[in-house]
Amino acid sequence: MFKHKHILVIDDDKKLGSLLKSYLSEKGYLVDVVENTNLAKQMITSIIFDLLILDVMLPNESGLTFATKLKKQNIPILMLSAMGDVNDRIKGLKTGVDEYLSKPFEPEELLLRIENVIKRNSVIKKELDFLKIGHFNFDINKNILSKNNNSVKLTVKETKVLLYLYNNVNADVAREKLAEELSVSKRTIDVLVKRLREKIMSIPTSKNILLTSRGIGYKLDP
Repeated sequence: MFKHKHILVIDDDKKLGSLLKSYLSEKGYLVDVVENTNLAKQMITSIIFDLLILDVMLPNESGLTFATKLKKQNIPILMLSAMGDVNDRIKGLKTGVDEYLSKPFEPEELLLRIENVIKRNSVIKKELDFLKIGHFNFDINKNILSKNNNSVKLTVKETKVLLYLYNNVNADVAREKLAEELSVSKRTIDVLVKRLREKIMSIPTSKNILLTSRGIGYKLDP
């Protein structure tokens, strides 16, 4: 049922990361492992993951801080921690993570929690598979923007720009904020918006819905 779901493990314990990748791969998951949040940000920018397995204690940036930053991206998170105190679990859950599992843990329990998170998220995704953006329909799973039987395929980064502007519809969004959200440069944001506009305008009878906010950045006006 869960074949080909993509999981990103973020843990600086190389041995545990290797064990998790081996075990979850045997269970039919696609698994990537990184040792810190900087590498995780790079992965998340280019790949849409079905679940993050995130350790609390990480170098440079804690898992709690990273989870808080990811709230708006709606990526399911299962948090791991060697700290089993109730207050620690509460702190983790307050960041918006979906599950909290204390180390050490049984592999079978981890697997069950992973399956539960993905099941719950799948139910939510069914309600959010399509967005209505003005006269356009957007298929979130396939990254396809369509209108009157005409469609264009967006890249992962283009999709992230569009969704962020959609979540702030009709509001001016700073280029710096978009760059921070995607972990790219402001120049890259300009390029992504230009490409998005070209794709939108390539659909017959379409008008530009990505407006420039002079001196600020961009806004979506559908």
